[in-house]
Amino acid sequence: HRTLTADEQTRFLTAFTQINAVNALGPLVDIHANAIHQMHSNPRFLPWHRIYLLRLEELLLSIDPTVCIPYWKSSEEQAFPSWLLGFTPTVNLMSGPHTVTRNIGMFASLPNSAAVATAMANGTFNTFAPALEGIHNSGHVWVGGSMSSVPFAPCDPVFWMHHCEIDRLWAEWQAANPGQNPTLAGAAATMDPWTETEVDTRDIEALGYSYA
Repeated sequence: HRTLTADEQTRFLTAFTQINAVNALGPLVDIHANAIHQMHSNPRFLPWHRIYLLRLEELLLSIDPTVCIPYWKSSEEQAFPSWLLGFTPTVNLMSGPHTVTRNIGMFASLPNSAAVATAMANGTFNTFAPALEGIHNSGHVWVGGSMSSVPFAPCDPVFWMHHCEIDRLWAEWQAANPGQNPTLAGAAATMDPWTETEVDTRDIEALGYSYA
């Protein structure tokens, strides 16, 4: 998880293309289409998507062990990653093939660094998480097209880069606010359809990655 050189950008897109070609990407996208997982607008949002990112990175690493998911620091860049503009894959989903579309900048503005700083200033998880999810939502709407639709958004590689940045900000906030975790119990604490629990998501180094 970090920003990439031109060669690393190519490796990422090549691996992304490969996992799509063997129809490994579609089933992962379809998981995001199933609201039974309750991964939006509640305290599961950050821990669930952390495991979701891991599942994609595991697929990418199976193709190319040098690849990582880059983060899109949209609040500072204030632009769509230029190297992705021409990359609009078609992904086979349960609902049929979906070709990535975008409608960049038509329906929202990207949150800026001040908006991110305001979210990061929250001292409790229950106030921080909704603020960060709001920033996340604006990024989806700003890209538009596939990204503005929950069932199709993960077809666009920028989805994963956007969520990687959200995850990076959460990791930074966790380091500054130790012991502040979502209050999840029972079934809600398991990041279904996977077996990891909320407790497993608290330490990114224990999950095997870090941010540079």
